[in-house]
Amino acid sequence: MPVIGKYRRLGLSEEFEEIVEKLRRDSENGIPIIVEGERDAESLRILGITGEIIPVKSVRGLRRRLEARGIKSVILLFDLDREGERIMRLVKRALEGAVGEINTRYWFRLKAFKSLGFTQIEHLHLIPGKIRAPPLSPSRGGRALSRRRRG
Repeated sequence: MPVIGKYRRLGLSEEFEEIVEKLRRDSENGIPIIVEGERDAESLRILGITGEIIPVKSVRGLRRRLEARGIKSVILLFDLDREGERIMRLVKRALEGAVGEINTRYWFRLKAFKSLGFTQIEHLHLIPGKIRAPPLSPSRGGRALSRRRRG
């Protein structure tokens, strides 16, 4: 796990809380969140997001569903790896013209958490624990993870 300093952790913690709070508010205000799969949706639920979360099964089906309901705004929240970025571009392109606002700002803000090794939305709920947990290091007074045999 990458080592991050105390002050950097505090900044990341505040940033994460702000992102989640805004995501909750947008969701409660009726803006659907589009994710890759069910585990991504479960992770958002663990964080207290109660609004509509739509896992993508078919891009065409998603477009038709949103058009039929007259949805004007959506949030795209895909994994932060290359595949997630590819899917996000594909979905964004497919929804243009059907949805007025396609919000990818949360995705870009979450990129700051790649320094913690985070790239999957399904692990989003684990970020607070990774931020708070200080790294164990023998040089900083922590105990070494391995034990020596005493003879």
